[in-house]
Amino acid sequence: MKKIILTSLLFSFVSIADNWKTEIEEWRTNRVNSLTRPHGWLSLIGMEWFHNGSNSIGSAPDNAIVLPHGPQNIGTFVLKDNTITFTAVEGVNIMANKEKVNRSITVKMDTSGEPTVFTIDSFQFYVIERGKPALRIKDSEAKTLKEFNGIEYFKLSEKFKVNAEFIPYDPVKKIEIINVLGLLSKDKSYGKLSFDIDGKNYQLDTIDAGDEYYILFADRTSGRTSYGPGRFLYVPKPKDGSTTTTIDFNKAYNPPCAFNDYSTCPLPPPQNRISAFIEAGEMKYNNH
Repeated sequence: MKKIILTSLLFSFVSIADNWKTEIEEWRTNRVNSLTRPHGWLSLIGMEWFHNGSNSIGSAPDNAIVLPHGPQNIGTFVLKDNTITFTAVEGVNIMANKEKVNRSITVKMDTSGEPTVFTIDSFQFYVIERGKPALRIKDSEAKTLKEFNGIEYFKLSEKFKVNAEFIPYDPVKKIEIINVLGLLSKDKSYGKLSFDIDGKNYQLDTIDAGDEYYILFADRTSGRTSYGPGRFLYVPKPKDGSTTTTIDFNKAYNPPCAFNDYSTCPLPPPQNRISAFIEAGEMKYNNH
């Protein structure tokens, strides 16, 4: 009887481990698929600041925004009184949110939640607001996309799949986050996650992300074997009636800035820079 019970328990543990490995492999596959979409982060080739007045765009060198290929003159963005309009050059087949632009249109920025997304040739571009408006430009023919050679990972390790206690903040804490442009924002943190690695306790402030917590963190591998500024991670919220969850650092991933020079990534706040060596998740990309 004991032998049967032990065999059953062993089979159960093996099944759990196999399921976890399968889960991580699926997560990695989805991650790469997202990066390598025609207009995913690997296709980002530029971020051009708007100036007041006219901002023409096209491949001709006399445009305010010069594209590496495609139609010589596509149209003009006009910034006036914090409002942006776009007018296409006659005969140019440019789409805005999948509809052909036949007249001057008002352009929505990414702060609206539903920005106006333009597509023409192999390009996709839309307006973002980072202290001032800029045009984010993606190209499905980008060198960074075409020459993508995969992601390197630390060895899969159960050591870095840890139980964590959610400790709420009352009142809600506002954490200051600086992005790579030096712009400061304040995000609400409803609590922190407390966990142990190798007998030492660590804590990370969280940002609410619906059914999950969003975490920006850096550790002792940052700048050595993982991306220098830090990495990102999503953690499921505790189930109803519970205060515990699982942090799986094997799902720690690099921000877009690890793959191109035109992203505006947030940086981990000082309190989320921990002294542990988190040798799990994504490593440096191309030694970036």
